[in-house]
Amino acid sequence: MLLFEPYSIEKLHAYRCFLKCGKNFPASDLSVGSLILWNAGTDMQFCLWNDTFTIRQNVGDQPAFTYPVGKDPDGMIDELLQYVQEENLPLRFYPVSEQRLLELREDSRFDNAMGSYDRRWSDYLYSFEETKTFAGKKYSGQRNHINKFRKLYGEPKIRLLKPEDQPKLDVMLTRYEAEHADANLLERMELESAKNLLALSECFQMITACLEVGDAIAAFSIAEIVGDMLVIHVEKALLEYEGAYPTMYNGLVRLVDELFPGKCTTINREDDSGDPGLRTSKQQYHPIDMVHKYLVHVNTPAACVPQDLVLQAGPVVLTRIRPEDILACFALNTDVENNRYWGYDYREDVSLTGPVCEGLFYHSILHDNACGDSINFAIRETPDGDMIGEGILWQFTSCGDVEIGCRIQPEYHGRGYGTVAFGAMARYASEKLGLHCKARCYQVNSASYKMITDNGFVKAGQDDEFYYFEYKEN
Repeated sequence: MLLFEPYSIEKLHAYRCFLKCGKNFPASDLSVGSLILWNAGTDMQFCLWNDTFTIRQNVGDQPAFTYPVGKDPDGMIDELLQYVQEENLPLRFYPVSEQRLLELREDSRFDNAMGSYDRRWSDYLYSFEETKTFAGKKYSGQRNHINKFRKLYGEPKIRLLKPEDQPKLDVMLTRYEAEHADANLLERMELESAKNLLALSECFQMITACLEVGDAIAAFSIAEIVGDMLVIHVEKALLEYEGAYPTMYNGLVRLVDELFPGKCTTINREDDSGDPGLRTSKQQYHPIDMVHKYLVHVNTPAACVPQDLVLQAGPVVLTRIRPEDILACFALNTDVENNRYWGYDYREDVSLTGPVCEGLFYHSILHDNACGDSINFAIRETPDGDMIGEGILWQFTSCGDVEIGCRIQPEYHGRGYGTVAFGAMARYASEKLGLHCKARCYQVNSASYKMITDNGFVKAGQDDEFYYFEYKEN
């Protein structure tokens, strides 16, 4: 059986030789710097088997594995199939290229492979040579910003950071945090992770450089070279220095070219996390390609569910969620009080990286459905009626488990709609998909307790917060 070891700096050192962003899939996730930046909260674990390597980490609500690299990737897939059965987990892969997704779909060991990418996490690739010179009409804006910086503050001074720069760097970071006092949760987490990466940069031979104005640090970057690609993990600049960002970016590339002549051909500046301003900025630098990173779920029962499925039960009709349900999805997800016992507060959702706009939750559901992680239903009073609630089948496992959830909009509470819809999903999952249905509710949520137990579920356990149930007809 595969043995997974918890993430540690020592283990990262030991396995870094396997972290190679190949030309066919130059994803920043498969680099040392990214693992240091984003391991927190993911329960990251490493596994080496037969000189073949994979990483397990939580993506969304369940574990996912990097596609094995090394001596025997195919053999490790066989081992993973056994591992997820023994651990009662789904088999999910992330990040995966489109070509790898096609290969997984052709693999006879899998009944199906469903995959989707979230545009927020797609990496931007740029030409190293073009960025080094910023020559030509299309880069006139960048040159103008750099010339403005030069006019205001003198000739840019870009150099490698030294240990003795720490006091000046601390001052810069304090000023940076003051400029971004309204940063969201993800931005605050990213800044703390950047500080951690900075502290480990010498240990892992990262390239750390700064832009000086007088005796002060106006900007800094952290990067690493993987193959022939420069991966820029961190770019921070003080807004008070006009043109500091393009000046730092161009200066870093020039510096890398001086230190490692002819080494790099492309630059990966990672994703935009769905931030509109960052997306506009990264597009203005003229990427030559985008690296879309697929989340792939193999052997998922979601593949067996038709898009036009309709479940009719008493006073409610369940259909797949439709484009006209965008506003209803938004209302359901942003009603903090109604979601209190659903266990969700959108204000604390670190995955909501962009503006909380009307289509955000709808598109998130489409992504989850496309990669086979869930089957979401709109609950209606008639087949063409408004969406009055949501039902979900999710948390699929390799042993055939599924969890069922249901929530109704407040104005429709007290009519029994949730109980009927919940029962319809349980019967469909059990009888049509052959799944072992489970559910849970907060101990203080008497309404959900009744909804679940009225549909043939029996209590199977509890912890400090939840009661857990299983469908007794299975």
